[in-house]
Amino acid sequence: MRNKILRHAIALMTGLAGMSGMAVAQKAPTVTIFVGSSTGGLYDLTGRLWARHLGRFLPGEPTVVVQNMPGAGGLSATNHIYNLAPKDGTALGVTNAAAVMLALFNDPAARFDPRKFAWIGGRSTETAVCAFWHTSKPKTFEDLQKSEVVVGSSGPGARSYNHAIMFNAMLGTKFRNISGYPGGAEMSLAMERGEIDGECGWSWGSLKSRTAEWLRDGKLKILAQAALKKSPDLPNVPLALDLAPTNEARSVMEVLLTDTLLAWPLVAPPGLPDEKVAQLRAAFNAMMSDPETLKDAARSQLDVDIVRGEEMQDIVGRVFALPPDLIAQAKAIFK
Repeated sequence: MRNKILRHAIALMTGLAGMSGMAVAQKAPTVTIFVGSSTGGLYDLTGRLWARHLGRFLPGEPTVVVQNMPGAGGLSATNHIYNLAPKDGTALGVTNAAAVMLALFNDPAARFDPRKFAWIGGRSTETAVCAFWHTSKPKTFEDLQKSEVVVGSSGPGARSYNHAIMFNAMLGTKFRNISGYPGGAEMSLAMERGEIDGECGWSWGSLKSRTAEWLRDGKLKILAQAALKKSPDLPNVPLALDLAPTNEARSVMEVLLTDTLLAWPLVAPPGLPDEKVAQLRAAFNAMMSDPETLKDAARSQLDVDIVRGEEMQDIVGRVFALPPDLIAQAKAIFK
């Protein structure tokens, strides 16, 4: 009798262990969001916001983690996502949208075709600004055209790099670009220490989030904004497009400012099945309208004005379909 009871107990334990093994086997694999900047900046904060919430809207509710991969103005992460990351929905990326321009201009460092990424969605569009430390010499936009001003950037492909070059070429500013900063947090420290005068291409959303006290205390001078339209927050700050000396110059700048429509993007590697892309986009859209996510974004001072993945995919396609002569003129700026 005792042996019979023991056999039943062993069978029950074996069955439970098997069921536990099945549960483990069926658990959704971890999803990694690669962020092309250092910790503390707005790209990083955006990726971490999504890591905290996206899993709730994906089948199996997988764990979502962030892996920072700074370097080359965000190109290190973008190249990794495109060429090396798993193409099964477990690898996503928060990329620097300005890198789209490098690919458009056939820069060899951009080893990807932005049209082949699966654009999942964006947190918001963006206005970029030229902002300077309160003790620096320039006080008006005209001052930027009269004497050299030192600005910081991550490197080619980053908006902070591209916009400074664009302003020099199209608007006659005299920026000297110091590259190599891993992200916005390091550039802010460099500005505070006096290593650089400021940053051109600084996200207005990032500035409001990370350095709100500087704005409050008058430690920053905002001398220009770069986007396809003015931010309602900055009615008295000149829009770069309005400063263009000719209609042709304005058209070239509009090409280069397309990246402001692709700000804070979540992308997936090429080659994902259509149903997986649709699943990721649906999860993203649900996440970005979820009250818990929105409260978390507000706590992090992150603006939310969702850009849907289909729209971003269309924007990229339209940029690559622009007239070749217009693309050539834009490309010439970065030579």
